[in-house]
Amino acid sequence: MSDTENEVVAKQHEMIGNMFCDPTANFERSKHPDAQWFPEAGLGVFIHFGISSVSGECDLSWGMMKPDRTAWSRKVAIESYGLFNMSVCIPPARYWAMAKDFTADRFDPEKFLSAAKKAGFQYAVLTTKHHDGFALWPSKFGNFHIGKFQPGRDLVREFTDACRKTGIKVGLYYSPPDWYFNREFMSFNGAKNALPLDINHKPFSLPQRSPEEIASWEEANRAYVKAQTEELLTQYGQIDILWFDGSADNAISVERIRELQPGILLNTRGLGVGDFKTPECKFPEKEQVKGWWWEYCHVGYDGGWGYRNHDGYKPAGWVLSEFVKARAWGGNFLPNYGPDSHGEFPEVFYKRMEQIAKWREIHEESVSGVEPGPWPEQSDVPVTVKGKTWFVHFDYLNDGFATLNDVRKPVEARLMRTGEAVPYTYDAGTLQITLPEEMRTTLVDVVSVKFE
Repeated sequence: MSDTENEVVAKQHEMIGNMFCDPTANFERSKHPDAQWFPEAGLGVFIHFGISSVSGECDLSWGMMKPDRTAWSRKVAIESYGLFNMSVCIPPARYWAMAKDFTADRFDPEKFLSAAKKAGFQYAVLTTKHHDGFALWPSKFGNFHIGKFQPGRDLVREFTDACRKTGIKVGLYYSPPDWYFNREFMSFNGAKNALPLDINHKPFSLPQRSPEEIASWEEANRAYVKAQTEELLTQYGQIDILWFDGSADNAISVERIRELQPGILLNTRGLGVGDFKTPECKFPEKEQVKGWWWEYCHVGYDGGWGYRNHDGYKPAGWVLSEFVKARAWGGNFLPNYGPDSHGEFPEVFYKRMEQIAKWREIHEESVSGVEPGPWPEQSDVPVTVKGKTWFVHFDYLNDGFATLNDVRKPVEARLMRTGEAVPYTYDAGTLQITLPEEMRTTLVDVVSVKFE
């Protein structure tokens, strides 16, 4: 591969992977009244929906990228996504052809958002366009969208209307990197510094372009991103979150976004600035999110972000464990789920929502209206605080023991689920709580500890 090709592919990876930008010093988080709900939201639901669901065996967008087969890449993927090998690779030409079979004929966002709302989810984020370039609304810009295959259909409108009917805050995900728009000038080989592959996964040489041609294309790309972003911000009423994924390369400014949607919240992934951070698939280091509004997003089933036909949904205990960890640091949790090509979720999705709803009926006080607790500085398990009460969370992997250091002697410790007293010992500022086997569940068990 030539030096020029290496530079293009390297830039391509940089744009796609620009996930954890930090804001510049002069950026100010939104003070608009409509934006102040976010730090208390707790739970949001990520909806990855797109044409990869026709297959059910490949991930959204990434399923068309020839995977990096190195041991390191596989290790990272398995740690992040679970059963990574339960995913196939489809050449882009064949992947994009699935658009004709993407019917969404049973897409009922009011049904699945109602279930999420009952489980305490406060906002939802829909992938209006992922890296594959397929837009879920009939965009006037570009020719790869739902309107081309189903005239008059607008899945974004169906989603936003359902959000308002169910009382869910509206979040719109948008990917500035667009592999369909850029298909003639990029490699579909996911391994860095590897031989470029075309849309049929055949080796090819990346087109040689003059600086003027490159500048012209980059300007066209910025205009395209700006136009589509403005469509999303002007056609669907109030939008609560704009969730960029990848560099927008200065296509649109924060000022313009706030001009169109004054109360909107913006993540940091697209413009290098934003109102909140979005660490992905790995719980963050505390310093990474200290002083920030933030959410932590993760896949809700094994394999990746898009729909999988094996339905390997993670247990409710896992969802609740990640949720309480985020709340212990004042953040939100955004687990992801994806409908099939008809727009339906499997029954296990509704079972998970029901399990979470029942848990929250009992334990809501431990996750809402609370302050972050001193974890891990003083506690070896996640803690939230409300006045003189500490809520100590035992996740489904905990062995039944928790230690809190440098604390006053408690008045009582009780299991929230039953109200039963929980055994503990206290000595010289160290509180040790023991949760007997008969008090454990496969969810998150919460002990309410009251101090004088």
